[in-house]
Amino acid sequence: KKYISSMLDLIFKTPLRRNYFFGYYDKSPLDLNSQKLLALEVNFINRLPIDGDIASIGYFDLKDKSPEFIKLSETKTFNFQQGCMVQWLGPEFDREIIYNDIENNKFVSIILDIETKERKVFPFPVYSVSKDGDYALCIDFERHFYCRPGYNYQGIENPVKNKSIVDNDGIWKLNLKNKKIEKIIDLAFLIENYFISNMVNATHYLEHMMINPSGTRFAFLHRWQMEEGGIYDRIFTADLDGNNLYLLNDSGRVGHYCWKNDDEILMYGGLLNSINTLRKNKNLLKYLFKPLLPIYHKFIQDTSRISKVLTGDSYLILSDKTNIKLKVANEISAEDGHPSFISNNSNIFITDTYPRNQNNNTATLISYDLSLNKKVLLAELNSIPECDETGWRCDLHPKCSLNGKNIIIDTMDSGSRGIYVYKISQL
Repeated sequence: KKYISSMLDLIFKTPLRRNYFFGYYDKSPLDLNSQKLLALEVNFINRLPIDGDIASIGYFDLKDKSPEFIKLSETKTFNFQQGCMVQWLGPEFDREIIYNDIENNKFVSIILDIETKERKVFPFPVYSVSKDGDYALCIDFERHFYCRPGYNYQGIENPVKNKSIVDNDGIWKLNLKNKKIEKIIDLAFLIENYFISNMVNATHYLEHMMINPSGTRFAFLHRWQMEEGGIYDRIFTADLDGNNLYLLNDSGRVGHYCWKNDDEILMYGGLLNSINTLRKNKNLLKYLFKPLLPIYHKFIQDTSRISKVLTGDSYLILSDKTNIKLKVANEISAEDGHPSFISNNSNIFITDTYPRNQNNNTATLISYDLSLNKKVLLAELNSIPECDETGWRCDLHPKCSLNGKNIIIDTMDSGSRGIYVYKISQL
């Protein structure tokens, strides 16, 4: 029997006759008044999207007694983890949406007025959008196609971008008022100025940009697939023009994160320890780690106690532009999740766990109060087991509404892909 805490009221489920989802945990599918629920509608859930697949973009009006999906547009650029980056555009968060698509064989972003149906097309797909709606941060999705199956877009295959390091790769800032685009982070600069030996012959890419609450700084991940196997991750912060770059964590173990406030980041990952330090060295990777890696994966699961002792992974609070790093939330340190702070409360965050075989294919929704060091299990949700370890799995990706009154998740709990909306009665 599934568990749902009395602290939550399930107020809406998307219809079972079709498959609906939203995507990542860093934005709200609900508008400012928590009345319109953005969603993508698809007719398959058991494979990755391929060239030619189309998702419908629309919303459910929760004011109606039996809300129906109101279609607004379509997109050819979507995946099951991050959708098409569709979101309400600030600062109003109730009339315009922004999303990614393909036009004239180019990845683009589009602002759509849901009332007048007026469209504005921009020459770059967006990744993270500022709350004031003035700008977006962007990566090269043609490059991302070759680096991140399950997180990339189909429809454009540019073989020039299929190599270990792509010339001119980086992060761009897109002005949503005048369409001006400027490069603010250069990947080659990061490699040259923050070089370690395990970068040699590695495949590099940038992703997961998130802007702090006031829009003054942003964080991003520099990742590379090492030649000897495995991923090395770093998290950087920078001003919105790319200046004042700061390497916030260089342990090679960086998972999901969110801004706690303008100066602190909550992150799941590891600090530098003896094991993580050794991974920096290419020769040690080649002669020590690579031969041992198959043995490790055969006998030790990534979520096991032994694994956590070796990597030191846990939830951390990182203070921007300082070396202050604190381990927190020890009760939920066993597994990476997707954290978000409840709006208007910088001490309570929500997160999730993945459905695993050892957990009876059940994912959990959790809240954690940092001031009280208190964990609360909010809900347990079923998955579709054959999807769990695939690129089309359904992570809960818990999202907070803009007014702090709702939690929204993607789930396969009802046997299809859907969205649940909870009202928070108390936390």
